[in-house]
Amino acid sequence: MNNFEKIAIVGNGLSAWMICAFMAKQLQHTDTKITLYVGVEPEATADLQSPLPLINEFFKAIEILREALVDSASLHPKLGTAYLFDDQAPFIHVWGQYGAPIGAVEFHQIVMRYMQQNYPVDLNKLSIAAASVLAGRFQKPTQNFQSIFSTYESSWSFETEAFLQFLKTMSLRLGVEVSEEKISRIGYDDGEYVLGELNVPYKCDYLINTVPGLMIGEHGVESWFASMPLELKSQAKKNNALSALVNKVKALDETSWVCEVSHRNLAVLNVYRFMDRDSGDVYVHKAPRASRCLNFGPAMANVHSPLFSAIDLNLIVLKLLLRYFPSPSDDCSVVDEFNKAFRGSLENLRDITQLSLNALFAKSNLKNSAIPLTSSASYKASLFGCRGRYPVLENEFFKTEWQVWLLLGLGFKFDGTEPMVSFIDEKTIKEHIGKVEASVMKNLPLTPLVN
Repeated sequence: MNNFEKIAIVGNGLSAWMICAFMAKQLQHTDTKITLYVGVEPEATADLQSPLPLINEFFKAIEILREALVDSASLHPKLGTAYLFDDQAPFIHVWGQYGAPIGAVEFHQIVMRYMQQNYPVDLNKLSIAAASVLAGRFQKPTQNFQSIFSTYESSWSFETEAFLQFLKTMSLRLGVEVSEEKISRIGYDDGEYVLGELNVPYKCDYLINTVPGLMIGEHGVESWFASMPLELKSQAKKNNALSALVNKVKALDETSWVCEVSHRNLAVLNVYRFMDRDSGDVYVHKAPRASRCLNFGPAMANVHSPLFSAIDLNLIVLKLLLRYFPSPSDDCSVVDEFNKAFRGSLENLRDITQLSLNALFAKSNLKNSAIPLTSSASYKASLFGCRGRYPVLENEFFKTEWQVWLLLGLGFKFDGTEPMVSFIDEKTIKEHIGKVEASVMKNLPLTPLVN
């Protein structure tokens, strides 16, 4: 993005400061001037954030070592999420690996074949991170790929205000200018611009908007999540005696669940509710048909799920920016590709959330809590049932990710496995599962206890 003299970013919150730090770092050796307009409604941010491991990609993009952030932004490591059930053992959903493949056959396929043979399996014993959580232990990841501890992958909890302050300091040091003038609208009818309270248009070569309430021209809106209206029902705080390595999720009744997010000595309990009605006035905005104007940020989606946090959507956008915007020069097509990929990412999060919540309610013996699935979520469910896979993000690109283990751990039903798995004899499958569990249990005592 080295062809612009002026870039305007509109927003007042985590989304705006993340994109500021990102753009300022990417363009630090150019003559591009970046201005952040904060004279808008502040972005609502929770007391605690718990991003997925993608946050490490953001740290790399702004060229900051995560060790440098641990103290300054009060970062605290998490290994995943614990799903709690009244009459069953918890399932610890970690961000790292479960087991190891046999050649080209991925481990989740081996576990599914093992389960089809009616052998009992505890997924928490097939991951050193999951076993460590249950034992109150934590080991920093190692770069030695021969070690079982290389499968650790941490997310990070942090105090939003502390992280914001770090991003502000970095952005200002890199030359970002901040305007506090109240903003009334943004547009592109005579080039991209931000309109201030004095009715003076501040023109720019590129405009990034993190406030969906600021309409751009006459472009339409549509909801991508109308069939999944989730809302925060209540919030409470409590002392957290032990620094938890996971968040906790528990179904309460046919429509509600609680998510406990902890950080150091504080825990926040959010009670969410699924409501069988239209999602109302909170929409995802289409990007305008302009070549150099993007909508951006977590407020673009009405997702209030304990399974995903706002920062994940920011990181998806940042990753797409790196892919599609090295140097936009072909008018609308680059923006169109960006928005197509972003929409696909958001729709995938919606579908996985629907499937996961249904599985969570089912495993909690709440029989009348099925959430209606979109057609694409139904297709993913069908494909997972037949092959133990589903399409993720881009076209028909298949991959084993943390979503597969989430569905397996919550009891998602499947009927078949990949054809290649059927050629592995039963004895080999059984021995492989046994070796993985033995390795986890052998290495568990070597993991330090949490302080």
